[in-house]
Amino acid sequence: MISPLIVVIDTGVWVSALHFALRRGTPRLAIEKAAQECTIATCRAIDEEVLHILPAKFGWSAEDAYAAMRAVFPFPIQVEISGNLRVCRDPNDDMVIECTVAAGAQFIVSGDKDLLALDPFKEIRIVTPAEFLAQTA
Repeated sequence: MISPLIVVIDTGVWVSALHFALRRGTPRLAIEKAAQECTIATCRAIDEEVLHILPAKFGWSAEDAYAAMRAVFPFPIQVEISGNLRVCRDPNDDMVIECTVAAGAQFIVSGDKDLLALDPFKEIRIVTPAEFLAQTA
């Protein structure tokens, strides 16, 4: 049996998908596809960043932000990271790479230019939401 793809979703894609969910744009479609056809992996640092940005920048309650994330992916792979990996030109993005490596994921879905510049990182593809939709079709 072939195991499903494991995907890590970057914070910016989460925020776009959740905040603009009614528009059903490309970030939302990419997350829906990942939730339906792949296994989503995350870590505490990514979750905390999403749960910080939605209330701070968009006025969400912390409870609504958490509920929205769990509605999309109720049972993600939750990995532990050490915070010691240093590969991105923006050190705030290192947590995404480390989460991906720890989870054994094959894809990072991101709109972040600092992450996209690393594609591919080892065997990991770093793609935009539109590229993810096209490559996994």
